[in-house]
Formats: sequence, structure tokens, C-alpha cells
Amino acid sequence: MRAWDRAQVNAKLRGCLTCLRPAAAFAPPAMPMHDRAQRAVSVRPGSRGGTLFHPRGLHAAIVIAGMLLPATDAVALWNDRLEVFVARSITRDDNIFRLSGASDPVPVTGSSSTADTYRTTNLGFRFDVPVSRQRFLAEWSWNDNRYERFSILDYTGHRGRAVWQWQAGNELSGELGYAKTRSLASLANVQSGVQSSTPNPVDKRDAFVNAAYMLTARWKLEGELTETRNANAAPEFRVNDLRISGTGATVSYVSPADNEVGVNLRVAEARYPVQLPVAGNLIDNAYRQQNLALFTHWTITARSRLGAQLGRVERSYSQLPQRDFERTTFRAAYEWRATAKLTLTADAQNDISEIEEINTGYVFARGVALRSAFRLSEKIDIGGAFEYSDRDYLGEPGLVFGTVQPRNDRVRAIAISASWRPLRSVWLDANARRETRSSSAAFGDYAVNIFGLTAGIRF
Repeated sequence: MRAWDRAQVNAKLRGCLTCLRPAAAFAPPAMPMHDRAQRAVSVRPGSRGGTLFHPRGLHAAIVIAGMLLPATDAVALWNDRLEVFVARSITRDDNIFRLSGASDPVPVTGSSSTADTYRTTNLGFRFDVPVSRQRFLAEWSWNDNRYERFSILDYTGHRGRAVWQWQAGNELSGELGYAKTRSLASLANVQSGVQSSTPNPVDKRDAFVNAAYMLTARWKLEGELTETRNANAAPEFRVNDLRISGTGATVSYVSPADNEVGVNLRVAEARYPVQLPVAGNLIDNAYRQQNLALFTHWTITARSRLGAQLGRVERSYSQLPQRDFERTTFRAAYEWRATAKLTLTADAQNDISEIEEINTGYVFARGVALRSAFRLSEKIDIGGAFEYSDRDYLGEPGLVFGTVQPRNDRVRAIAISASWRPLRSVWLDANARRETRSSSAAFGDYAVNIFGLTAGIRF
């Protein structure tokens, strides 16, 4: 398997079922019950919350794309090594704060409406530059998000990444990279047993270096060092600021057909600069986590491939060892190209979730996802997905002191999408998603329908 294919499979395993989260892009769910009587969210004067889509922004993007259609395929920046893009999205969300059907929306929204329309403008670039046996990749995008009714949720985010893929001789290779994002944390996540209505932009920085050495023609040794830092903008979430330092080692066998099977050991040390006050105590949430796993990336047939890992995770906290955790885990992703136009994918997960931005504990997620991608023509693609996740909220200090009750959520979602590429550099996307959550916590359930349109152009 090529390095690029392995990276795709690894990303699918690491991010397996990430879309089962209440999506950060559609952000904010319900306000905790104890906050609802105290604060109503600000509403933009003159808003038109009942309109499905305001056409002005999307229309402008389509007009610009149309004007550039005759020239776009002739444009090549830096011999096609540099790409610049701009896109405009309009999204309608009929339950923007993820309110329970049993709750009164007036204390939260200031009206009986729970819906909003927001617009996102994306502008960015990416480049891919090979230099001899080295390769330099980078991308940066800026996004501005504006809500029609609830201006409190307006924010500007970004996403950037730079990687040097290096090669020394025929046996030694690796990557050195840095990534940075700023995005609004999904308010459907749970903090200390409840949700929050407070918008919380999170800055995340990731630095990594890895190397792979071919011991023989078939045996490979890999090592990696990683550093992750999360910083929360909202003062009440500063207790979730953290720094995770990770070390990993892998030994694997690579078959003549480029299939791979091996064993991986990863150790992570997490530190929280701000201690969490619980029941009159200041708690240090620092922990050490160790993952040992067997894994494989295997092309079963010309049309199917499997990525899977089976392992054991152990997490131990510096304080309150009652929170310590040890369990068998697995992740799997199977892809089948049923026809030249149809691809089906099945994902499964039984592991600690890696997508919680605002929780000092952790979520153990068990779930499955089924996805399809159908190429109707050279210019039109259609996709669909069904997702289910059973999520236990664990590790909170409040569970030990009795200030937080055990919580279990079940999230179900169904989604469809369509993409039209009239030219290589112009795209129009449409998507729809219905998501529901049931919960053992009072007012933890919700249902939401989300519709989106995007127009974009690249040079």
C-alpha cells in the first residue's frame, strides 16, 4: 500500500465515526437548565429567522463562479503546484441550540423559534511542491461565520497545516509538520454533566515528527513524537486547556502486495494548566494513557480493503484514581468498490472518543456508520450515510464526589449530499442531515434538521 493510501486508512481509523458527534459546524446545542432562566441569547435586530435561505450570499458566489467559468480551466498557478480557492455556504439549522422537545425555547432564544440561518465565507490556498526526493505541502483557509438571528454565535476561524515529507536514501523516510485550527466548539458536548450555551472558540495546535526505517525488504520500524495544545477562549472553559505529549513506536510486516500488519505502542501524557474546582476541592485532571494495539491495512481484493486495530487502553489520573480506566478497544474501516461508480464503506468503533473539545473527562463511544458514494456522471456525485453511536460520559471528577450523575447518550443520524462540478475548478454542493439524540439526562435529548448549499471556485 502506498504511503498516501496508508495515511488515508490511518486517518479513517483515528477519526472513525467522528461525524457521529453533534457537528461543530452546526454548533450550538442546548443551554443547561440552570442557566436558561438567567440569560437569553442575543438576537440580531431585523433578523428573518423564518426564511429557509437568504439568496443574496449564495447568488453572489454563483454569479462570480459563472463569470469565471470560461477562464478557470486555463488558469494554472505555479505550474499547478499552488491552488487558491473561495467558497460561500448557507446553512439552515432548525434547532440551533439543540434544545429538548420538552423544554421551553423562550428563555434561550427569546422567542418560540429554535431555528437560524448562517453564512460561511471560506478563502484559502494550498500548495504541493516536490523538490528532488522531498515534498513540501501546506494549506491555509480562513472562514467567517455569520448568524442571521443569534449574533452571539458569530466567529471567525481558520485552519492551516504545513508538512515536510522527507526521504533519506531508500530505507529512511518521515514527516515533520505543524497544524493549527480555530473553530467553535460543539455545544452539544457535555461539561460536568450539562450542556452550555456559551460560544467557545477553541485554538488547537499540533506538532509532529515521525520516521520509518525499512529494517529489511519486509520489516519496518516506525517512531513518532507528537505535541497537542488546546486553548479555550471562553473563561469558563479555561479548565479544559490542555497539553498532550505523545510518543509512539510501531513494528510491522509489509507483504509483497504492500499489505501491512503490525503492533503499535503509544504513550500520552496530558496536563491541564488550570485546576478544576469540584465540591470545594481543586482537582488536577492530568493523566497518563497507554495504548497497545495490533493493526492491519489489507487489500482483500482489487475492489475492497480493510483497516483495523484491536488493542488495550489504560488511562490513569494523577488525582482521584476512581476515574482510572482500562478496557479492550477496536476500530475498523472496510471499503468496497461495488462498481466503477459505487463505493460502500462501513466503520465500527469501540474506543475513547478523540473529538471532545470541552470535556475534562472522556467519552467512551461504541458505534457504527454506513456510507455510500455514487458517481452519477463525470460531474455529479451523490452520497449518503447512516450513523449510530452509544456514548458513555466518564472520568468527570464530579462523578466521584456525587455532583455529576452518570450519563449515557445515543446519537442517530442520516445524511445525503450531492455535488456538481461543471468544471474542474468550480463546484456546487448541497447536503441535508437529520440527527437525533436520546439521553439518560433530563432535557438531554434533541432532534435537528440541517440543510446546506455551497458554491466555490478554485484557481
